[in-house]
Amino acid sequence: MILLFILFNLEINSKIDSLKTLINQNPQLSIITELNTCYFMTGQDSLGIELLKKYYDRLGAHDNAALRLHLADDYLYTGNILGARDEYLKLVSRYPGSVFANDALEKLYMIENARLDTTSFKSLGYSIFLYQSGQLNAAKDSLKDLVKTRLGDYAFYYLTLTFIKQDNLAQALSALDDLTTSFPDHKIHNAALLQAEVYLDLNKKKEARTILEELIVREPTSIYAVKARKMLENNFE
Repeated sequence: MILLFILFNLEINSKIDSLKTLINQNPQLSIITELNTCYFMTGQDSLGIELLKKYYDRLGAHDNAALRLHLADDYLYTGNILGARDEYLKLVSRYPGSVFANDALEKLYMIENARLDTTSFKSLGYSIFLYQSGQLNAAKDSLKDLVKTRLGDYAFYYLTLTFIKQDNLAQALSALDDLTTSFPDHKIHNAALLQAEVYLDLNKKKEARTILEELIVREPTSIYAVKARKMLENNFE
């Protein structure tokens, strides 16, 4: 076990050095965000945050918005609720038409719901990092500990995403069912779209169509309805 740990650190430190060289030669969004993840995986959170702050106003508008979202997520991962909230708000304000603005709004709703349980929120933030960085088994274990907390709806949602990354669609649907059963009034609008996507992947088009049509009726002017209509156009004649 110790040998594996040493080998992992040698490998990731070598990767960090390579990524730093690439960024110095030609800073690109994909390389910057990959280096940011490597910093976080080695416990160098402050270096990851410093990296994003260095570059987030030096790229094009689309990439700047993406880096702003990554910076806000970094604060989320470290449990800095106020820092995360501030960066999500800046993203929505500066790039309202960006594809990343909706993600920022979802995270702001999550932060608002977490006001009365900051301890669980910090654990959720770390769980989301585990999911985002591909540490899926650790993410599942961490998220399962949160399903009975005030933030259990988000724990179920990210459990669903984790199962999807592992190509375990049956478990993904089960987690979505648990989300709906345990939190019938949840406000995670993307959950319905996610459920429709899983049904489509399982070739259960009838179930997917029902979910998408119900979402459009329920939220006809929302961005989620726009996405639902697009999914209907792309998957049904």
